[in-house]
Amino acid sequence: MEADRSRGLGGVIERLNSDRWRRKLRSIVTSWSRNQMRWLAIATLIVWLTGSVLLHLIEGGSNPAFDTWNESFWNVWVGLFNGMNVTPNTIAGRVVGVSIIVSGVALVGLFTATVASILIERALRSRELSTLEMSGHLVLCNWSSHGLEWIREVHSDIVKDKRPVVIIHDAVEDIVLPDKQDDPAFTDVYIVRGDPANEVILKRARVAQSHSVVVLADERQGPHADGKTIVCCIAIKSVLRGDDRPNIVVECREPKYRLHLKRAGADEIISAAEFGVHLIARASLFHGMTRVYQELLTVGRDANEMYLIPIPPGLIGREFIETAGLFLADRARRDACLLIGIYRGERMMLNPVAGEVGPLREGDELILLCPVMPDLKHYGSIPTKDESEKK
Repeated sequence: MEADRSRGLGGVIERLNSDRWRRKLRSIVTSWSRNQMRWLAIATLIVWLTGSVLLHLIEGGSNPAFDTWNESFWNVWVGLFNGMNVTPNTIAGRVVGVSIIVSGVALVGLFTATVASILIERALRSRELSTLEMSGHLVLCNWSSHGLEWIREVHSDIVKDKRPVVIIHDAVEDIVLPDKQDDPAFTDVYIVRGDPANEVILKRARVAQSHSVVVLADERQGPHADGKTIVCCIAIKSVLRGDDRPNIVVECREPKYRLHLKRAGADEIISAAEFGVHLIARASLFHGMTRVYQELLTVGRDANEMYLIPIPPGLIGREFIETAGLFLADRARRDACLLIGIYRGERMMLNPVAGEVGPLREGDELILLCPVMPDLKHYGSIPTKDESEKK
């Protein structure tokens, strides 16, 4: 009985191993078939058989290299990948020989390209995730020509709090990322295959737990790209629950759809065409302004950027001019910055005059110009003027 049980267990293990090898073999064959390897093999076989038959019939009586079928098949196979070692005697035979050589060069090129595509696909699959367990990450919906530069910006060397990037796209073969060793900006980048307008895919990418969601215009949609973006926003909004939700930033092709995107749930709408017109207008009035905007919009070690920072407790209740003076006087630090405005609720006040801002309140955000991400911890317990006078 024990022997029967042992044989039965052994049979189960053997079947499992067999199934595992069968699945692996099927995966390899499927991958090769998907990358045109099957058609490449068929084309090679056709060229080889056709060339061998023709040269045997044409050269058979006058050339020993093609007298027999064995010799003909062997010499054509060698000539297909290494060039013809035996020169045909007849003009027709030489035409067939040249055709074989040209076909061999083309087939070798196709083989190399196919192998490269398989390797690229495997590299992409190493980044592709079926399940995702993370939070506070950045989600990029759709893939376009701007994707690579966006990843380099959010993973720039000066960004202290680098967040993982998760790309959602239904055609992962379109995403060609640099190797992690060549460009460290792509170290923490992952791919979730699927349509970003699908709620199941959005939940798989844990969009609700992300820090921000960016929706790029789907270039494949042409003039209907903004329509796809609106659908994505509606799908993203439907999977979000509660007040602690990610910020949704979208790329807009046509400014006329801005209101529709806002209603669909977009928090920030970026229109390259609209920005471009404004920049051209400013540059035409004030020469050199493009360099100023370039400096502000480029994330780099030697570039200044604008940051939106929650107000530290020690600055609550102070006047804007007093707070700006504190930042202006503290110029010895590497993260020395200038206070240029306040963001309060839905209202943004840049360079406020007189008493426009009033005392700074809890919940205000400071708009700062700084070369690096500023650390305002030391402003958290600065005494006010009244407290200083009492002391």
